Amino acid sequence: MDPLTYERMFGILDISIIFYLDGGRVHMSETLATARSFLLTHARLLERRLFEVLFEGAHPALVGNVVRAYQNSDGGLGHALEPDVRCPESQPLLTSFGLGALEEAGYRNLEFATSICNYLQSVSDKKGLVPFFLKSANQSPLASHWMHSTVSPGFNPTAELCGLLHYQGVEHEWLSVATETCCEMFVKEPPLEAHALLCAVRLAEYIPDKAMAENLLDVIATALPRASFFKLDAASDAYGLTPLHFARKPGSISRPLFTQSQIDNHLEVLTKQQLPDGGWPISWEAPGPASELEWRGRVTIEAICRLSAYGII
Repeated sequence: MDPLTYERMFGILDISIIFYLDGGRVHMSETLATARSFLLTHARLLERRLFEVLFEGAHPALVGNVVRAYQNSDGGLGHALEPDVRCPESQPLLTSFGLGALEEAGYRNLEFATSICNYLQSVSDKKGLVPFFLKSANQSPLASHWMHSTVSPGFNPTAELCGLLHYQGVEHEWLSVATETCCEMFVKEPPLEAHALLCAVRLAEYIPDKAMAENLLDVIATALPRASFFKLDAASDAYGLTPLHFARKPGSISRPLFTQSQIDNHLEVLTKQQLPDGGWPISWEAPGPASELEWRGRVTIEAICRLSAYGII
């Protein structure tokens, strides 16, 4: 069935935001098709594999194979997996990035997750907290916003790592200690910063203790409106995390924190941000052209996942 016939039958006026049938084959919307073209042209293998898994029915193990290629002998992930940190050495921040890709793809591997826990235990303090990265990261190019970052252990990124490892279903001494520490820290003195609160959301999503998950969510709901780098106003051009970062899908644990209007406003803006090349832009200065394209591949995957989850594409 051609698109015009489909439009006449069902009253669909904007073919850029639908799927249509042709001889029994499902075709992509224009938005998704141009995003795919951008990824094939400019993105690295990880994001191309994520697209295959999320939109073309490929097996999640394809993403797992790519992420494991970034693993060093110490068990951690390195090699600029987080595109703004270009070092080859293992870093907690890069490890968190890789675990996030596995969660997005729906891939679990207990042996791999255990090796990650062993690495994190080796670089944590007595309470289980880890830093964003170790001093070795400063020996390689970094984005400017990371150059003066502390190497002190903290809630961010430890809480996100804990949440993502709970998603893997792994049990480990380090994970138990770090999870308890993060929960105690957060309930006692929640950070008023959006990135740290997003880590708390990831922990609340997957922590086995559902009562604690509700406690974390209550604290997040109180702290988020006052948090720096939280962008509730969809019309704002400032850098920040939006409701779509926190409620990635309609079924996300933090979705009740936002009104339908707030979600809809950000979905509308996100749709309009797609560039003529099919990808989405980044709003910060990357350390180089390769890093910029790698990040654009990542934010493009994130954009089409959110738009798809909420039924826009």
